[in-house]
Amino acid sequence: MLQPSDPLSPKVVIVGGGIAGLATAYLVRELGRERGANPQITILESKNMTGGATRTDHVDGFTCEWGPNGFLDNEPATLDLIERLGLKKRLVKASSHASKRYIYHHGQMHEVPLSPRQFLSSSILPVKSKLRVAMELAVPAKRDGEDETVYNFARRRLGDTFAHYMIDPMVSGIFAGNAKELSLRAVFPKMVEMETDHGGLFRAMIAKKREAKRNGKISGGPGGAAATLTTFENGMGELTDTLAAELKENIITNCEVKAVLKQGESFEVVTNGQTHSADVVILACPSYAAAEIVSELSFNAAEGLRAIPFAPVDVVAHGHKIEDVGHSLDGFGVLIPRGEDYRALGSLWCDAIFPGQAPAGTHMLRTMIGGAHDPDIVELSDRDVESLAAKEHRKLFNVKRDPVFRKLIRHPKGIAQYTRGHLDRVRETEILERQLPGLLFTGASYRGVSVNGCAKDAFRVANLLLDMWRLN
Repeated sequence: MLQPSDPLSPKVVIVGGGIAGLATAYLVRELGRERGANPQITILESKNMTGGATRTDHVDGFTCEWGPNGFLDNEPATLDLIERLGLKKRLVKASSHASKRYIYHHGQMHEVPLSPRQFLSSSILPVKSKLRVAMELAVPAKRDGEDETVYNFARRRLGDTFAHYMIDPMVSGIFAGNAKELSLRAVFPKMVEMETDHGGLFRAMIAKKREAKRNGKISGGPGGAAATLTTFENGMGELTDTLAAELKENIITNCEVKAVLKQGESFEVVTNGQTHSADVVILACPSYAAAEIVSELSFNAAEGLRAIPFAPVDVVAHGHKIEDVGHSLDGFGVLIPRGEDYRALGSLWCDAIFPGQAPAGTHMLRTMIGGAHDPDIVELSDRDVESLAAKEHRKLFNVKRDPVFRKLIRHPKGIAQYTRGHLDRVRETEILERQLPGLLFTGASYRGVSVNGCAKDAFRVANLLLDMWRLN
């Protein structure tokens, strides 16, 4: 149990003003008020503005996302947060075109099949590989508790070709990651459950459909309930902008935290300008920053945090007149497996996903380059990255002229990589949390890189704090 200096007005310092820090601050305030408390919250952000990568630029009618282009609407925590902020009426669902997705390989774009029948008749994989996928039902379950990589799991259950051409590009698209390095338990825990509980993926999906039929419900995909990609009328930045406006009196920008020290029953947060006293410190900054901040509190936790790698991601947004593009761009976008003579991980077709994100008569391509497969992208100049993207757009989409709009956004440390051993590294932070009640970790470095993951963990941390204060 925490013993704050004032039980009804505890001092809470949150380090990091991205989506995780803002959401956590807002929920600590709101849930605290619901239980009769009035937490005194201070958010310390090292940059000159909040929001992190959840930010949207609007230029000449083009909507350009710095980070996530949306969230899946099947996470109750995110929907609860949106409801509390009064943003429910601002939500925009992806168009029906977004259901069409493409994989590029062997010089062609192949539409990703959405059903077993479509898969069998598609040209996306050779017949031999399709038969190997069908054999998944006969593959014995692996229940030894090994921290298996995503790629090894996919290869073992579905075959090497499926793993290379379908799973690895999907992992690159979501995490900018390498499926041969990422921990299945950390990034797709439901897949582990499907094999453990049902013996395999297909068996789990069959069981789920039967259960849904018995309950009179529509079955979702293997990852959970059916979901639709969703954004806001002004883009994803509307979420962080609204949170920042709600918390404007609590935010200090251009404030770099150097260390957190334990002083009796409280903490001292040392910054580049002053020291803040706190009953609670929530580290919502990236793990590499948190490592330096807690280095004097725990060697093991700091080492674990430093061991979480980050993949660089460059986002290249190009707007083109429709007549200058020789492809219909009639879907969500395309993913590109490694070995296809392209450095791009994939490209999103923004105006097909969310109509209105490009002016009438134009298309907008949002192409991701780099990732764990191509970390050397950071060595290229801005001009070289722009040139590379334009060259690959010409080859992929038969683009005939220069873009009418362009924007380059570079994230040298873009997305945390949940590689093998990630859950052990997270456990080191949990050990430190138990040793020092009132110190907590949250954010995309730990339990989910998506907006949904951050929102869910923000609720976890806020409720955990209130329970520690025994505010019922």
